[in-house]
Amino acid sequence: MPEMTPEATRGAADQAGPAVPVFKPYTAKADFPWEELARDRSRCPVAHSEHLDAVQISSYAGVKEVMNKVAEAFTGTYSTLWPLTEPLPVDQQVFPSADPPRHTRQRKLFVKALSASRIAHMRPFSERLAERLLDGILARGTGFDLVTAYSRRISEGHIAELLGLPEELRERFMYLSTLTELSTADGKGMGYRAELDEWQAQLAGMVRERRAAGEDSDDLITRLCFAEDEGDRLSELEVASLIRAMIRAGNTTSAAALTNTVAALERHPEQKAKYLADIEGLTPSLVEEGLRYDGPALGLWRRCARETTVQGYPLTPGDRVFTVTAAANHDPEVYDRPDEFLIDRDWKEVPPHLTFGWGIHHCIGVNLARLELETSLAALYRRLPGLRLEPGAEIPQVPGPVFRNWLSLPMEFDPVSTGAGR
Repeated sequence: MPEMTPEATRGAADQAGPAVPVFKPYTAKADFPWEELARDRSRCPVAHSEHLDAVQISSYAGVKEVMNKVAEAFTGTYSTLWPLTEPLPVDQQVFPSADPPRHTRQRKLFVKALSASRIAHMRPFSERLAERLLDGILARGTGFDLVTAYSRRISEGHIAELLGLPEELRERFMYLSTLTELSTADGKGMGYRAELDEWQAQLAGMVRERRAAGEDSDDLITRLCFAEDEGDRLSELEVASLIRAMIRAGNTTSAAALTNTVAALERHPEQKAKYLADIEGLTPSLVEEGLRYDGPALGLWRRCARETTVQGYPLTPGDRVFTVTAAANHDPEVYDRPDEFLIDRDWKEVPPHLTFGWGIHHCIGVNLARLELETSLAALYRRLPGLRLEPGAEIPQVPGPVFRNWLSLPMEFDPVSTGAGR
């Protein structure tokens, strides 16, 4: 995409006035925002949004440019989930909310604790979990809510297994992780501060206990406690914040990605028929297309740290920036037929979607997310090929600009179709 002049990106003044973003997720969030995001991307790909009180970036090139410049020109320390006015406490600056060199150090130690091979070895557990949940769904009848009965329990199960969370803490921890979504819904910040602070203290206590117990355990909390690089280890509060971020991501984004992909597949019967005919062959590309077409996040916040430009648009220190990943992933400059859900795209031949980020903040949990999605989607459609959305069911979206997530997804299936392919 050619570089835009500041005048062009702000919109040429004419009889209709300058081009301004029409995306208004706080007050008029569309269930299917692709048309309005396409309008913003084509008319004002980088422009100030009064609604967001931020510079909204909607093109693939623009979003990728911000991601490439995060180490030099943009900071996540004001949170990527809230448009905060003050930086997060230092001990809560982890993953995308941390800047180098703090982020570089955290990432290096985290990778030592959680390798790609460790995730690969979880595949048998992942397959068993999906089958066990589906056994329960089949035993209860012909209708269920995909979100509560399957998607969230898939993500919760994987996170609990990795972290070695005691059974009595799992439900409470998963509830606390959802407060992130609720807190971003009205744009007023962290409305559940007391509960989240209490959770942080509880996690710190758990870290102290694991450190005192020694490094014999194979759970991720213990591995993080004892991960070391040239004598450097993560602090107690850093480990607690990393655990909290991982639980939050696992219980919100991974569950949403699974739910969104099923919703898209059910709304495209020709693609569903194609998938049922070749579940094993098409599952990897279905996962990538689901993440591109309807990923778990609409966008993320950042703040400009020093003077820079994005596609020629000038930014100054202190400017809020909202990168609309969902718009970037539908950019016709990058993807053929971008607003269509096509499960057999050749992902070796097209640029990667930006759902997992780019550059130094590329999602550290990408291998776990793909494992969860691949095993849970394949098992769901092998066991329930007659699956369908419940006719006439109300399917609400979570409010706010950050998350793209159906709060429920009522499903039904034909008993005569169950068990096929198991």
